[in-house]
Amino acid sequence: MFSSRGDGYLGPAYELTSSVVNLRRLPRFGYGYDFTAIISPDQAAQVDYTTGLGALSIFLLIFFLMWSITLLVFKIMGPGNAGFLSGHPFMIPDPVDDEKNIYKRPFRVRIVFLVASVLLMIFAFLFVVLGVSNVDNATATMGKSIQTAEELMQYTNEIATELDEVGRKSMEIRDIAVEEIKNICPDNPDIADITGIDVLQIADQAKSDLTMLATFIKDGLETLKKSVALVRIFLNNVDDGIESIDFWGWQMKLLAACLFILPSFLIVGVGLVMLDLDVKPYQLACTYGIMPLFTLTVIATYVFCSVTLPLAAASADACTGGGEIHGGPDDTLLTSYRNLRGNDEGILFLFVMFYTQQCLPKYYPFETLDGYFGDLQTAISSTDSFVDTIGNNLSLLEQQCGRQFNGVLHLISGTNQNLRVLEDQASLAMDLFQCKNINDLYVNTVHEAGCTYSVNAIAWMLACSIIISVCGLIMIMLRSSYIPEQFLIMSSEWNTKPAITSSASEESRSSNAGDQGISLGVPSHITSTEIQNSQQRSGVPQSVPMPSTPPRMFIDCNSNSVECSSELNSQQKWPISSAAINSNDDSMMMPGSAEI
Repeated sequence: MFSSRGDGYLGPAYELTSSVVNLRRLPRFGYGYDFTAIISPDQAAQVDYTTGLGALSIFLLIFFLMWSITLLVFKIMGPGNAGFLSGHPFMIPDPVDDEKNIYKRPFRVRIVFLVASVLLMIFAFLFVVLGVSNVDNATATMGKSIQTAEELMQYTNEIATELDEVGRKSMEIRDIAVEEIKNICPDNPDIADITGIDVLQIADQAKSDLTMLATFIKDGLETLKKSVALVRIFLNNVDDGIESIDFWGWQMKLLAACLFILPSFLIVGVGLVMLDLDVKPYQLACTYGIMPLFTLTVIATYVFCSVTLPLAAASADACTGGGEIHGGPDDTLLTSYRNLRGNDEGILFLFVMFYTQQCLPKYYPFETLDGYFGDLQTAISSTDSFVDTIGNNLSLLEQQCGRQFNGVLHLISGTNQNLRVLEDQASLAMDLFQCKNINDLYVNTVHEAGCTYSVNAIAWMLACSIIISVCGLIMIMLRSSYIPEQFLIMSSEWNTKPAITSSASEESRSSNAGDQGISLGVPSHITSTEIQNSQQRSGVPQSVPMPSTPPRMFIDCNSNSVECSSELNSQQKWPISSAAINSNDDSMMMPGSAEI
C-alpha cells in the first residue's frame, strides 16, 4: 500500500545566501521588513511595508538627481565661475610662467576621467555576464523543473485515465457479482451447519468489500485528479511567470551596447588630446553627439537602478521569511497562505504545505487515500477467499444449493483481477506523488531558481548599475577632458612681481595709489572716469593733456589673489596704451584672472 507518510524523507531546508542577507540589510527608514505584510488583510501593514520600499527607491533617485542638477548648474554658471566643470576647456596663460606645474590639473582630471571610463566598462561587462548568467541559470532551472513536472503530470494523467477505465469495468462486474452473491444458496440457507463451510459469511464479506470499492473508485480517483489539477495550476503559473520575464530584451541590449560603445569613443577623444592631437571634427562629434547619448544612457541606468532597488529588497525579504522567525521562502509561503485563507486546513492546504514544508508528516494529505487503498486490499482478499472456498467445494455446494457456481466464480474471479489491476495502477500513480519527487521540483524552482540565482542576478545588476551611474556622472562632470587646453595670448614682455594682497587696509591702498598711480582691485575693465579719479587722488591736474606717448603701466598680479596693482613707470616692460585702458574690451585679461 502506498504511503508517503512512512517513507522517512525530509526535504532540505533553505539556507540564506550572502546576496539575500546583504539585500535584507538595506535600510527601510523605520518601516517594516516583513514581506508577508503586503498580502495580509491588515492595510496598515501593507502601507508600512510598501512605504519603506518606496522610500528606498526615492532616496537613491534623489541622490542621482541632485548630482545631475549640480552638473546643470555648473553648465549655467559658465567657465568664469565653474571653470572646466562647466564643460569648457582648461584655460592656460601663454607664455607659461610655471611650465612644470601648469599642466598638472588637466592631466589629473583626464586620468580620473579615464579611470572612471574603465571602471564603467568593467562593471558594464559584469552587469551583463554575472547578471544575465544568473538570470539564465534561474530560467534554465525553472524550465527544467517545469519540463520534469509536465512529464510527471502527463504520465499521471495516463494512469488516471486507465484507472478510470478499469474502475468503470470493475463497477459493472461488481454490480453483477453482488446480485449473484445475494442469492448464493437458495435451496439450503443453513448450508454452513451441514457442510461446515460458512459460504454465506464469505459471500456477505465479499459483497460488503465490493460495495466499498465504489467509494474508492469515486472518491479516491477524484482526490487523485484534484491533486494533479493543483500541481498543473502551479506549473502553469510558474511557466507564465517565466515567459513574462524577458530580461534580455532589446531595451537591455541597447543599454548594454551604449555602455560599451559610447565610453570607448570618449576614451579615444581623451587619448588624442593627451597625445597633443587636436582633431576638431572628432571633438565636435563627442560634444554634440556622443556625450548627449552617453548622458541619456547614464540617466536610464540610474533610473533602472532606482526601480531595481525596491525589487531587490522585496525579493530578499520574501526569501528570508515572514515574521520573527526567518524560515526562508517556505515560511513566507505558509504565512502568506494563512493570511489569504485563514485557518483553512482542507486538502488544498495539506497538499501545498506537505510538499513545501519539507514533507513534514503533520501535513500528509493522503490519509483518506490510504484508507481507500486499505479497503481495496480487503476487497481483493475477500474475493480471493470466496473464489478459493467455492472452487474447493464446488461439487458439494452445487449439490446442496441446487445451482451452478461457474458463472459466479467467473464474475468474482474477473472482479478480483480488475481489483488487482486497479491497485497496481493506483499505487503507480501515487508513487509519482511521493514527497521527494514533488519536493525536489519545489526546491529547484523556489530555493534554487527563485531565491538563489534570481537574487544573485538582482544583486549583481543593482551593484553594477550603481557603480556605472556614479562613474558615468563623473565622466559627464569631467567632459572637458577630451577638449584641448586653450591658451590666453599675452605679451612676452610682461613681467610679474608681488601684488598688494586683499588684507591691506583701504588707507594703505589709497596711499599706494597716491604714490604710485592707479590701484586695481580686481581684474576688470578700466574706464576713463576711473583714470580721472586716480589723477585727482594723485594730484595730477585734470587739465594736463595726455602725452602723445602714454606712460607705461606695470600690471602685477598675484596668481593666488585677485589683487592687481599698477604704477606709472617709464622703465617697466608691460606696455598698455590709454586707448586700451579706456576701451571696454572683454579680451583685455590680466595675468592671474585666467582660469588655470
